[in-house]
Formats: sequence, structure tokens, C-alpha cells
Amino acid sequence: MVSSSGDPMIFIPLHDAQAAQFLKDNDAILQSRRRSEANPAFDRPGVPGLLDAVIASQSTNSFVNSVLVTLKPGQGPDEVAESIRRWRRLTVYTRAEMEEILVAKLIATSAKQIGMFLVILAAVSAAIVAFIIYSLTMDKIREIAVLKLIGTRNRTIAAMILQQALALGVIGFVVGKITATFAAPLFPKYVLLIPSDSISGLFAVLAICVLASIVAIRMALKVDPAEAIGG
Repeated sequence: MVSSSGDPMIFIPLHDAQAAQFLKDNDAILQSRRRSEANPAFDRPGVPGLLDAVIASQSTNSFVNSVLVTLKPGQGPDEVAESIRRWRRLTVYTRAEMEEILVAKLIATSAKQIGMFLVILAAVSAAIVAFIIYSLTMDKIREIAVLKLIGTRNRTIAAMILQQALALGVIGFVVGKITATFAAPLFPKYVLLIPSDSISGLFAVLAICVLASIVAIRMALKVDPAEAIGG
């Protein structure tokens, strides 16, 4: 089982959890024992075993962070939560409130961060693809001029450049998908990859490639056919 942030989770008994959470450093335990042994109130001749009991109590802790309450059939969560709140020393959350806290705070914050990274990566990817397509188009500027000279329509030239951009995007997506599939188990946190995300990612990549090819298409359509004969 994993948490909302992808960290692995395990369930252990309450006693073991308290021991792990409140475990003190070895030096701190030794110093605490020395102070207790040096205190005459804990080392009374007429009370054997008092010092051992004090030392044992210092190495344990009965505090808990939370308690999970299971309701019997017919009991309403709101009524039980309200009765617990009357104790004033405790804070209680129902399942619906805990889900709201989890979604509104933890998951929503992580989603915003991931969304920001995706926007940055999309902008960088669009710039890289635009530069590549522009460079490829500049290398073929004379061939484009020849096509226009023999009467090739602008729609055909634009489609050729667009096909290059889409082919570049598909190749990049396939390589990225394969790499992510095999590299996901190596990440320290669990990465969930579902088919719908892959499909959405493919369409996003194709849209970025289409937008990135606009600059090259505009430049190709402005080519003078006279350049084909050196004019």
C-alpha cells in the first residue's frame, strides 16, 4: 500500500509504532538513567524496585497520534463525532471530512505542482520542436521553392511540414512511453501510469507539434519561387 504522495506504507501494532516513534537516542537514555540513579528520591532503601520502575517508565510512552473509530450498524458518524467533540481535548474528523482534507490539501497541492511542471515542459518542448522543424525547413528552402515553381499548392507544402512535425512527436512519444514504462519501478516513489494518461499525453504531444510547426509553415509559404533558379 502507498500513501497519497506515493510513499510506501505498512501497518504495525500500536505498541511497535509507539516504540518506533518515541525511541530515544542511546546517549539520551544513558543520561536519563544516570540522573534517575543519582536522584535519592528514586533510590530509597525501603522501597526496592522503585528505581527500576522509574527507568522503565522513562523508556516507554503511552501517547498516540490518532485513534480509528469503527461504528456499529445504525450509528451515525456525525452524532458520534459531535459526542467526542464535547470532550474538548480531542479533535475528531469523519470519513467525509478526512477525504476533503486529503483531496483539498495534499492531493490538490501536489496536482498544482505537477501541473506547473507540465506547463513548463510543454513550453520547452514546443520551443525545441519549433527549432528543429524550422531548421529542417530552412535546409530544404530551395526544394520548397522548386515545388512552388512547378505549381504545388501551399496546402500540400504545409501538409508536408506538418507531417514532419507529427512524425517527430510520435517518435518522441513512443521513446518516452517505453522509457517511462521500464523506468517507473526504479523510482523511489510509486508512479501510477494508466492508459487514459497515455492517450491524453499522445494528443497533447501532437497538439504541441502542430503549434510548433506554424512558424516553419509560415516561412515556407513566403518563399519566392524565383529562389529555385537562384533569383
